[in-house]
Amino acid sequence: MLCTDKKVCLRSVVAWAHVLAMHHVAAVAADSAEVVLPRRIILVGGPPDGHPPGTHEYAKSVLLLRDHLAGLPGAVETVVVETAENGWPADPAAIERADTIALFSSGSDRREQDHPLLVGDHMDQVAKAMARGCGLVTFHYSTFAPNRIGPRVLQWTGGYFDYESGPGPRNWFSRINTWEARLEPATPDHPICRGVEPFTIKEEFYWRIRFRDDDKRLVPILKTLPPGEQEPQTVAWAVERNDGGRGFGFTGGHFFSHWQNESFRRLMANAMLWTARAEQPPQR
Repeated sequence: MLCTDKKVCLRSVVAWAHVLAMHHVAAVAADSAEVVLPRRIILVGGPPDGHPPGTHEYAKSVLLLRDHLAGLPGAVETVVVETAENGWPADPAAIERADTIALFSSGSDRREQDHPLLVGDHMDQVAKAMARGCGLVTFHYSTFAPNRIGPRVLQWTGGYFDYESGPGPRNWFSRINTWEARLEPATPDHPICRGVEPFTIKEEFYWRIRFRDDDKRLVPILKTLPPGEQEPQTVAWAVERNDGGRGFGFTGGHFFSHWQNESFRRLMANAMLWTARAEQPPQR
């Protein structure tokens, strides 16, 4: 039916133009909306290093942490967790697509090649990942590093166990001991400390970690008072780098049984999510 009233026809045309314009705006907005992809966490477990059963359980630790992360509320939509239980991912693409890389492995003081960063081209792979803002986590023995890679480790994670700059005969600058330790969150409002309560465990901790002098990025996460010390020492720490990447180091983790401790598990899960820039689930 033809429109014979010019005013009515004009109003109809304007109305339809408005409807079409709104549909166009909605379509453009839908096309340009940011697609939020799951964050990728890769847990690297090193091979056995000769320690007794129940200690330095690298492969078991990464599998347990993988399952724990998968069980967190909303994890299916927000994170993808990959594991490499044989020392390093077989496919270099795993490192290329990771949002954070966590090392559960030997250190380098006995033999440098025991540390995953010091095997083949692994350091170069990680350097490329760090340059695009990937996170990095070192756990217990993997906090050990030679001073020749110290500047890189300080940039990426904020600290490391220095076994070369101290007095003889061992030349250890950093310290090590096992005792019944009381752990206190040092920066309670930091996301890694979310839901972490003070807890006590018998643990082999490292302290007097090598940090940069006056590193403004460095945030202490856990502190404890080692035997013979007058002041609490930092045994877990975090940094946020200028390139957007995040780093975390924790010197605990000698005994596999500590994964039974809720605050221990929560600390490690929070660290994985924070360094991957993944959303943390609500506390239960």
